[in-house]
Amino acid sequence: MTEIVLPSHADTRGFVFGGVVLEWIDLAAGASAKKHAVYPCVSRSVDAVHFMHPIRIGDFLIIQASVNRAWNTSMEVGVRVETENPITGKRKYCCHAYLTFVALNSGGDKRAGSPRYSTTTAKVPRIIPVTPIEQQRYENAETRRQARITKSKHTDDKGQREQHKLEALRELMREWSERCNTETKSTAELPPLLQEPDTYMEQNEDGANDPAKLYLARRRSTLKGVLPTQPDTKYISESFAEVVETVLPQHANTLQITFGGQIMKWMEQCCFVSASRHSRRFLLLASIDSLQFIRATYVGDCITIRSIVSCTFHSSMEVYVSVEAVNLMTGERFFTNDGFYTMVAVDFANSPTPVPHVIPDQNREQEQEIYNDAEARRTRRLQQRRELVQKEIATHPEEFEKIQDTEFNNLI
Repeated sequence: MTEIVLPSHADTRGFVFGGVVLEWIDLAAGASAKKHAVYPCVSRSVDAVHFMHPIRIGDFLIIQASVNRAWNTSMEVGVRVETENPITGKRKYCCHAYLTFVALNSGGDKRAGSPRYSTTTAKVPRIIPVTPIEQQRYENAETRRQARITKSKHTDDKGQREQHKLEALRELMREWSERCNTETKSTAELPPLLQEPDTYMEQNEDGANDPAKLYLARRRSTLKGVLPTQPDTKYISESFAEVVETVLPQHANTLQITFGGQIMKWMEQCCFVSASRHSRRFLLLASIDSLQFIRATYVGDCITIRSIVSCTFHSSMEVYVSVEAVNLMTGERFFTNDGFYTMVAVDFANSPTPVPHVIPDQNREQEQEIYNDAEARRTRRLQQRRELVQKEIATHPEEFEKIQDTEFNNLI
């Protein structure tokens, strides 16, 4: 796939939202899986994704996807993303991802009393590797699959404890959401044009007391390039954010199942709000940890995404994002997936800038546990990032630059 990055895909400074790239990755991988399986395919899981190069408005995004290996009903699809400068033609490596897709057979029938199709898994053709690189991808896919199976089963005590911790944290976030929905008092300030008349008793440049001109002048004065001063510490609860979306036909495939990339895009939007509330800085998405889609959502479902900043380092923030859905026809509420996103705060020169240190509430065990486990997760991300860089240098020495753009140096 080749995508042209437009202003609608980017933030106020011209950098593409990471969620948009994840959505394109899922679409390309889905097309590749569909070509191989013939049957409609849905996203089952996504391995960790690390963004190595920022993408700007005007760039071309080159997305290449292929099925690395197929098992009984599932397939692993590898995706590589590069950017191309439309003026110079220079390409830069951005990221890669490994996604697991499952083939479904609808049977052409819908469930009684429901607009949804009844589906069963379908067997897919096996992959025959031919070239050395295809053989390598084929063998590595099995290693990654075994790691995913082990992680999804949570067979060891450590995995079970982690799941219990996250379940308790999600319950705490639901309580915060209910509190926000029932809170009637607001701390929002009134803009100048809605305040008392004596607020405008100031002279503008023309010597006239024009409220509109005075308001615009004040707005301009806040855009002089000075970032607001932040406290040294903030509580985890201060970064809580919630996004609610309804799954529409354009968000789903032919079986009315929501695209995994669309869910990841909404997750990044909620993550962006939490990171902004904590840092009050410009933000870039650096990476996402592997995530698994526990249960599918359909057209008509209401999706609720909640997020918090679980830990901070120097200029980066780990954000925990959870997703649950409600079937608006039956009222059934269920958990779909969660994941950890890493956001980086930057200044006007796109250089990493320090963020306030996040602290857990000592009275909430859920916050303390997710905070204490963050360092181990960060160590794992850094190791994955180092391995990715080493692999790219060894495989594509002519394409991969050892010195990245300044805004992506020492991000996490």
